[in-house]
Amino acid sequence: NIENMMDPIMDELLIIKDENGNVFWPLFDLNSIGNMDPGEGYQTKMENTEVFSYPSGELSRYSYIPLSPTIHFDKVHSTGNNMTIGLPLHAWESTPLIGDEVGAYGVDGILIGSTTFQGEHLALTIWGDDLTTDTKDGLSEGEKISFRLWNSQTGVEQLLEVRWEEGVGVYTTDGISIAGQIMN
Repeated sequence: NIENMMDPIMDELLIIKDENGNVFWPLFDLNSIGNMDPGEGYQTKMENTEVFSYPSGELSRYSYIPLSPTIHFDKVHSTGNNMTIGLPLHAWESTPLIGDEVGAYGVDGILIGSTTFQGEHLALTIWGDDLTTDTKDGLSEGEKISFRLWNSQTGVEQLLEVRWEEGVGVYTTDGISIAGQIMN
């Protein structure tokens, strides 16, 4: 499994993500990548430099949690660069209901990330602007991020106020921010 495969570097491993923004994040026991496939590319963020050799011919799985599709917020597509926002269970002032959704927006009102609450910690992928296109389709470096929670029972959206445990509420390519307190 992925935990065993990564065991030699687990003490230094912060996060692994794929091109779709799915993550293996040991800190939160999250794996939205599912199987790691030889020949596919993965980006790894480490505490310190380590040497690692990917075992050939292995498919790996670690508590795979498939992401539920959002109903209210549109699916946000890859722009080629992103950051990861951690929304741990303990940070919520009032825990969302299973099926509630979190949407992330830039200052211009563009939806740049969305996910569905499934009763666990959340990893929310925030997409940056694709500089190879003429339209702004994501966040610029340093742009402020705002968050909204959609209640699946009432259909009401509300603005979330986030205080950060790690990082800040602005976009940085390949950055990681972790909420310390989420007020709704």
